[in-house]
Amino acid sequence: MSHVDVAIIGAGPVGLLLAIELAIAGVDCVVLETRAEPDTVQKALSLGPLGAEALMRRGFSSQLDALEAHTRAVMAPFMQRGGWGTNEAGKPRFSGHFGGIPLLTQPIDRARPTRLIDQRFLQECLLSEVQERGIPLRRPCTVTDVQSNEESVTLSLHGADGRKEALACRYAIGCDGGRSFMRRHGQFAFPGTAPSLAFYQVFAEFADPDQTPPPGWLMQPGGVLAYGPVPGRLFMVDFSGPSPKELRAPSQTQVEEALARVCGHPVPLKAFTGGRCWADHTRLVDTYRKGRLILAGDAAHIHPPFGGQGLGLGLVDAANLGWKLAAVVNGRMPETLLDSYEAERRPVAREVLDNTLAQTALMRPDPQSRALRALMAQRLSDEGESATLSSRIKGFTLRYSLGGSHDAVGRLVADQPLCDGRQLYDLMATGRGVFLQAQGVASGRRSRFPSSIAQGESEGKTSCLIRPDGCIAWAGEGNDVSGLDDAMARWFESNLPGAALTPCS
Repeated sequence: MSHVDVAIIGAGPVGLLLAIELAIAGVDCVVLETRAEPDTVQKALSLGPLGAEALMRRGFSSQLDALEAHTRAVMAPFMQRGGWGTNEAGKPRFSGHFGGIPLLTQPIDRARPTRLIDQRFLQECLLSEVQERGIPLRRPCTVTDVQSNEESVTLSLHGADGRKEALACRYAIGCDGGRSFMRRHGQFAFPGTAPSLAFYQVFAEFADPDQTPPPGWLMQPGGVLAYGPVPGRLFMVDFSGPSPKELRAPSQTQVEEALARVCGHPVPLKAFTGGRCWADHTRLVDTYRKGRLILAGDAAHIHPPFGGQGLGLGLVDAANLGWKLAAVVNGRMPETLLDSYEAERRPVAREVLDNTLAQTALMRPDPQSRALRALMAQRLSDEGESATLSSRIKGFTLRYSLGGSHDAVGRLVADQPLCDGRQLYDLMATGRGVFLQAQGVASGRRSRFPSSIAQGESEGKTSCLIRPDGCIAWAGEGNDVSGLDDAMARWFESNLPGAALTPCS
C-alpha cells in the first residue's frame, strides 16, 4: 500500500488549484482522475473577479492575461456584433449578466474585472503548472471505494492497466464534480431542488442561413437561445422539462428537436459538433467535511450555469481550503482550523444557488415570468440598481464572519501597490500571509513574525493582517493593535509564544 498526505480526486480546475496550493506549502499530494484525457467540452467562458484573484495571488497574472487575449481573439467575430457587447438599451457597456439581462459596467469592474477566459484554456494552464511542479497526476485512475477512520483514509484504486491497489492518505478531497463519487460514498446529504428544465450547449451550423440567430441572448416561445460569443456555440434553455439522462451527449436529431420546442418551429442544422446536455439541479451538501473526507467545487454545490459563477466559486473554495489543510498537515495548526472552511464557504454557495434560481425564473417563457423579466431589465438599466446586483453576483459583497469591528475584516483584499514598488499579490505568490502596515504609521508590530507571514508597507491608511487566501483577518487604524495577537494565533500560529506588541520607534 502506498501513502500520501493528501489525495485529490478530480483533475478539473478546482482539484488542480488545490494541488498547487498544497504543493506550494510543501504538502505531499496526488491528483487522481478517472478520464484518460482532459475534458474538451465547452464549459465556462468567463472567470469572475474573485476566482481570477485566487490565481493571481499564486503568480498567474501574466498567464491570465495571455489566456484572456487568446479567448478574446477567438470571440472577436461575435464580440464586435450586437448582442454580446451592448445592454438592452443599446449602450456598449457589458460586464456580465443576470438571467441574460446585461449588467452595466461599474468603476470597480476596471480594478477587479471579470476575465473573458475559456475554461478549457485555463485548465490547460493549470495542468502545465501541475506538471512543472512535479505534482503526481494519475489518469486514468478510478477510485472504487473509500474507507475512513479517525486516523486516515484508504482509497481503493483501479488503474489503466487493470491493476488494483490501495492508497492510504491523511485526507481525501473530492473535487470530482456534480456527480461526485466522493460525495456519494462519503454519504454526504445533497438536498436541493428537483430538475425542471434542460440546458444544451453545442456547436452547430444552421441549414438555412436566414435562420441563424443573431448574437446574444434571445427570448423564445419555449425558452432561451444564446448564440456565441464563441463562433458556432449554441446555448439553449428548454423549459419543456428535464431531459432524460441519456441526453448527456445529445445527437443532432435531439438538438433539432429541442430547437423546435424552444423556437416554436423547425430549425434544421447543416452541421453539428457534439456538446453537452444537463438539467437544472440546484443542490448543496449538508456539510463540506466528514472527518478526513472533504468536498470542494461542484462536488459540494451544483446550480444552473447563469452568470458564470460556478468556476470562480470552486476556485475560491480551493484557495480557502488549501492553506488551511496545509497548515494542519504540516503541524502548525490544529485540525479544528478546517471547521472554518465550511463555515466560510457554505453561506457563499447558498447565496449563489439562490441567485441562479432567481435567474431561472426570469427566463421562463410564461407571461408572468416574461413580465417580471421586462421589469427587471428596466430596473437594471439604472446605474445604482445594476451596481448593487452586479456586486452580489461578482462576490464583492462577500464578508466572512470572523468577528472584529473593522469593516475590512472578513473581506477578500484586492491587489494594490506597495510602497516599495511591488504589488501586494507579489508577496503572496509563495502562499504566505501578509502583515501590511499603513504608510508612515508607527503601528504596533510584532518583534518577530512566523515564517508563514510576509511583511509589507501599504500606501493606504489601514494596517491589516491578510490570510493566504486573501481574507483580511485583522485590521487597525493608527497605533491601535488591539486584537492582532488573537488574530495571529487564530489563523497562523496557535502555539506561537506571545511576543509583545510594541509601537515601532
